[in-house]
Amino acid sequence: MKKFPALFFSFFLILFIIFEQPLVSEAKSCNTYSESEKIEILLKRIGNFNGNFIRNGDSHNAKDAENHLRYKLNEAKNSFFAPDPKDWTAKLFIDKVASKSFLSGTPYKIRYPNGKEILSSSWLYEELKKIETCL
Repeated sequence: MKKFPALFFSFFLILFIIFEQPLVSEAKSCNTYSESEKIEILLKRIGNFNGNFIRNGDSHNAKDAENHLRYKLNEAKNSFFAPDPKDWTAKLFIDKVASKSFLSGTPYKIRYPNGKEILSSSWLYEELKKIETCL
């Protein structure tokens, strides 16, 4: 009878050793995203957001917002005045592309399903923090 708890413990210890290692290495790998990967993750999170984006006073669904920001990013990267495309960072993307209208200067906003609105820059910086801290 006393062998059962020892076998039970040994069995779970072996399972822990086998399955624990991949979980640790996966968690560490999220900190190694390149800046272009972070931008891509942010764009996908925008496209999957359950709410609307407010641009120049008009409401747009998440997919339209993602497509607009992809277009805007592509245009910005090809601008004569922009940094080299390889030098773009997620923070630069947030600050120069995804926070306000280039034409009007009006800040973009995020509208949650409950009607609450916040600046898109605040939301994006929170999402970036999640990406960089493996959340």
